Amino acid sequence: MKKLLYLSIIFYPLSLFSVEKTKEEKVAKYIIENIQKDYVACYSFYKVSAESFKRAGNEKKIIEGLEKSADVSLKFNHDLGEVLSFKPEVMAQTTKNQVEKFTKMAKNDFSALAKEYGLLCKNLIEDQKQRIDYWEKKGNQKIK
Repeated sequence: MKKLLYLSIIFYPLSLFSVEKTKEEKVAKYIIENIQKDYVACYSFYKVSAESFKRAGNEKKIIEGLEKSADVSLKFNHDLGEVLSFKPEVMAQTTKNQVEKFTKMAKNDFSALAKEYGLLCKNLIEDQKQRIDYWEKKGNQKIK
């Protein structure tokens, strides 16, 4: 877990209050912002999935795994939010809104939600580097 925070410090050496000067700094900020959004989405996905599995009476071990992944996602969400100087109240409201959105999606079509976020979130939890690389590539393409 500390690895992602360490990378964020390496990628974004200047404080958020300073003016971005280089493309690398802009890309670093882009990476951190998008990874933080990914963690909000994954926390929401795991919480909604765990609740859905509870209601369906599925195996306790699966539910525990989903809840553990939700906890990891929430921790990274808040850690990166702090790096970005987000207020806790704003982060809490953003997360609440995302959970509500995913709850509605799950009620309509849980399999579509799982298809869209399941693998993305699994990979984010297991290997943050691949997602950092993904956002770095997109940032380098977008930011000139």
